[in-house]
Amino acid sequence: MTNTMKTILKLAALVVLLNAARYTVGGWIEGFTIMEPMHRPMPLFPEAFDQDFTTTDFMISLGYNYAMWFVAAVVFHLLNPVLRGSIWVRSLKSYLLLAAFFCALAAVYMNHYVDGIRPFYYWSMVDALIVFTVVALANALLYPLFFRDRNPTG
Repeated sequence: MTNTMKTILKLAALVVLLNAARYTVGGWIEGFTIMEPMHRPMPLFPEAFDQDFTTTDFMISLGYNYAMWFVAAVVFHLLNPVLRGSIWVRSLKSYLLLAAFFCALAAVYMNHYVDGIRPFYYWSMVDALIVFTVVALANALLYPLFFRDRNPTG
């Protein structure tokens, strides 16, 4: 097996654990902070939000989320050697850079909707800051278990 394939498999396994952290820790934080206000517009605008979220929809959503966190893990893996600071700081720098990108996309989409739907996107941005931070901290904890630190001095 090539080193590239080993790296991809390690990243894939890491992302399974990062997703577990995202949905357990992140989901718990979301539950008492942003879920209610973020979902408030949904029943008011049924033409814009899917109210019949099926098991298939949920599985597709998990796949999309896995892909997003996989990309985030790859970006960290590539940036890690050139970032400065402890593994915690480097992980936060990389993941919060991607959170900023996610928030920029949410702002672009938000601009295309009526005022009543826009709060969903505001809260999505807050959600991104929460879950990207949670995943960044989980990454800082778990990444060294999968990869030797390519930036030990920070």
